[in-house]
Amino acid sequence: MIGNTPVALDSLPCTREIFRELDSDDPAPLLYLIRGRSGTGKSTLLTAIRNRLRARGVLLIEAAAITSAGPASARHDPHRPGASAESIADAQQQSRGGSSTPADSVTGAMQQARSGSGAADRSRVAVVVDDAHGLSPADFDSLCAVAESGACTVVIATLPRPHDPRLRALAELVARRGRVVDLRALGATEIAPFARELGMMVPRGLAQHIHRQTAGIHGGVVAALTAACATRLDAGLTAVDDAVAAWARGRLDDADPDLLDTFVVAAIGAGLDTAELAEVLDVTPTAAQDLVDRARSSALVTDADLLLTPAITPLRTLVGDRRLLAVQRRLLQARLDAGLLRDHTALLLAESGVRDPRLAEFLCTTAEKAGDEAVRHYAAAATAGADLDAIALRWADAAARTGDCDTALRLAEPVLARPHAVPAELAAAVRICAGVWTRRGLANRAAQLYTWLGADRVGADWAVAATVLYLAGHASTARALSTCSANWPPTEATARTALIAEALAGSVETLPPPAYFTADPATRAYLTPADATRFGPASQRPIADATRFGPASHPPTADATRFGPASDPPTADAARGAADRAPDGADGPPLTGAARLSAMTHGPSELAALPPRFTTRAGEAGRSAAVAAASALIHAAHSGVAPNENGGDRFLPCSAVSIATLLSLSMGEPRRAADALRGAGHDPQSLVLGAWVAMLGGDEQSAATVVAGLDTATLDPRDRLLAHGVIVGLARRSGDHTALTLAWQRAYPLFDEVSADLLALLPIGELWLAGIRLRDEGRVTALVDAAGELLRGLGDPPAWSNAFHWYAIQAAIAHESPNDLVPHAHRLKAAAEAGDPQATALADAGRTWVLVLRGQVDRTQVEAAVGRLAGLGLIWDAARLASEAALAADDSATATALLKLARTLRTRARPPEPRAPAPAAPPPRPEPRTDTVLSEREREVAELVLLGLTYREIGARLYISAKTVEHHVARIRRRIGASSRSELLSMLRAMGHGSLLV
Repeated sequence: MIGNTPVALDSLPCTREIFRELDSDDPAPLLYLIRGRSGTGKSTLLTAIRNRLRARGVLLIEAAAITSAGPASARHDPHRPGASAESIADAQQQSRGGSSTPADSVTGAMQQARSGSGAADRSRVAVVVDDAHGLSPADFDSLCAVAESGACTVVIATLPRPHDPRLRALAELVARRGRVVDLRALGATEIAPFARELGMMVPRGLAQHIHRQTAGIHGGVVAALTAACATRLDAGLTAVDDAVAAWARGRLDDADPDLLDTFVVAAIGAGLDTAELAEVLDVTPTAAQDLVDRARSSALVTDADLLLTPAITPLRTLVGDRRLLAVQRRLLQARLDAGLLRDHTALLLAESGVRDPRLAEFLCTTAEKAGDEAVRHYAAAATAGADLDAIALRWADAAARTGDCDTALRLAEPVLARPHAVPAELAAAVRICAGVWTRRGLANRAAQLYTWLGADRVGADWAVAATVLYLAGHASTARALSTCSANWPPTEATARTALIAEALAGSVETLPPPAYFTADPATRAYLTPADATRFGPASQRPIADATRFGPASHPPTADATRFGPASDPPTADAARGAADRAPDGADGPPLTGAARLSAMTHGPSELAALPPRFTTRAGEAGRSAAVAAASALIHAAHSGVAPNENGGDRFLPCSAVSIATLLSLSMGEPRRAADALRGAGHDPQSLVLGAWVAMLGGDEQSAATVVAGLDTATLDPRDRLLAHGVIVGLARRSGDHTALTLAWQRAYPLFDEVSADLLALLPIGELWLAGIRLRDEGRVTALVDAAGELLRGLGDPPAWSNAFHWYAIQAAIAHESPNDLVPHAHRLKAAAEAGDPQATALADAGRTWVLVLRGQVDRTQVEAAVGRLAGLGLIWDAARLASEAALAADDSATATALLKLARTLRTRARPPEPRAPAPAAPPPRPEPRTDTVLSEREREVAELVLLGLTYREIGARLYISAKTVEHHVARIRRRIGASSRSELLSMLRAMGHGSLLV
């Protein structure tokens, strides 16, 4: 394939123009100068030109420079440049018909070219000279004379030597009378077309890799392509690397020692400066100019004066470590003396093995402003001889910021054991280690480090310490460390972390539970014995289980009636009278829990009729503090001093973006969560958070698109837990049992690696519900228990706990166990009565859901509860409540209205699809609408079939027999044309069913 080189001529510039001129009938002689670095295709183009001239019957006189290996004319056959005198004579004999004069030198060839008698003879003669840069002065003068005279066609090939005055004069001459063709290397996008010209095919990625290895030099590209096409596709990269290294080694074998030393300088990336090279190699300026020209015209040095990467290893082998390091040390000395040492050059010198105190000091200085490259700078400084103890913390901080947490711990943890470490060093080491543990989902371990450090040594890192302690649930310790905040000015380095810590403190402010929670016996009469029957056998669990997530001081009997109707609910007027009798601050008791819940039983309208004075100011203040905290966190996320995820130049345990987003979602503020992510970039953590915002907002399709592009294995464990929470949540919402099982199996190995903190509450809740659905709850129980303990330790702050208690209520409903529901309902009621609007909406939705499960469907009440859930961003939960209520409704009008409400919620949550252009032809007749294909009862059956229920379970829900359900399913299959159960499920999902229930 490679022997057929003319097919690759299209990659060379001006090829078509040259051939067109050679084939023309114009008798005027032509003059060409072809310049190009070694390996760029000069010989290929010369061969093609010779073939064209021979085909036209032109007398071809070939000559080449005399090289160190002897006359070039003695080493080639008659059809290649530099043929022997006898071969040239034979070629001339064939061209002229027998008469020829041998040319044993370039001068002789020129004289032979002038010997033609007349213009007609001269137009049939062409002189081809290769390697003109190597001609002797006499031969070069003769060549210039022939080119100047226009006696015949002249084609000259040479390497570019800008410091050679003879070649510059020749180029000027050819530019006046003919054409100068500069051959260049192939671009990255030209590798694949070049391969096709050679009859080869390579993938795009492999073509780009070949360009990186060869810089587009034709010779190296051909060697790489040959190797790639001769091996398996999966071994292509290795084959290319080996082939290019062998090609480079062959080029280096022909280089003299001085040129090899020049390549050593080029390998450092310092550029090829003539004066510097003369100093480093101890040669004359003229010799240095020649070395620079030879190096740049070789195939191994790029246009940026860099040695090709595959040539570095064989160069080191040829030169030897001793010689290589000697040249590099002299280069370092020259650069330092001139003040011209650059970051990249210093890196390569250190990584090559040069040890020098000044080089180490230089690298430590450049690391401070190297950004993501700081880790490499510190590692090079250590290699160059820097004191490891002096740079350990800075190196560890840089490693942690770039995600190399193992290196960060390896460097920072020994500092904690130093007997004479100063407090500032200890604080920095703790900050780095605590940040790593927090990102790995082990906030408790990070909190232990700050507890050990104490307020007397934490220094300016008090805000980072408080943040970690609040996340881990140690509020009292966090407040103790925050007492030293006044000792430190709000500098650029600390103001941001202080803002995060103060906002997080505001979000966990809680109120003491009202005294009537346990004292009011009226709150004990809500759930009736019928509820236990309705929920099923699981309700017969021991009462002690009901206190798993609540303090023992709240026995389940005190709250066993949380969501039941009161026997004599007070009217709004009676409530107002009670308010008048018990004003805020009076000795009389406030509105009792039973009266409050009785008012809620009568629906949202009567709840709204309660006077504002019944909502305590403390509850409103707590909600306002949480909202202010979210706003402050968003401000911190959008006002960083640096573009990285933490907005600063230090490694922190978590970003303001992650806290702001998850706090907003927990508070039922999806729009605020989206605001927190605006402009956050496309780093993996931001993508995971964006998926959470989309999923909880009901746009599962967008969330699935985001997580599909994530490589969860590369995420920090805490972010991995968030990602698995989204993946499992999406599978649960889709109703695909197989997908849910696979997602769960990928997620549960992580449960033993992380602990619960405030930022893990949402994924723990999603995983909890999935575990119940798959009857594998035991795997996640430890995390759920830890989450409950964390919230109790913080005083059950509504901003963080409301969402978790909602998950717990859903878990109790899934368990069909009212006892498990009690403690969480109790806490939602506490927050609702304190004035928290999110808790009010969730409490009302929970009460409505229980009534729906009892078969008591009040359309107005359900619609209000659904609207409140949707307002909190719980679109899927709202739609599911509406669907459950529709299936439990007695009259078809209510069922139809609630199903329509559910579908409307789901439709509005999805982003609008791009409108397709109008078709030119009349569109085909539309398919009948889904609502007209199936009857109301059949749609209900379809929803429950997709839920995975058996015919008996479906019949129990719809109050029909299992046989009737089977007839409905058979009729559905006939109507939509499904030939199997799997096809039935797929077609029903495509028709829009199954997106409402799980």
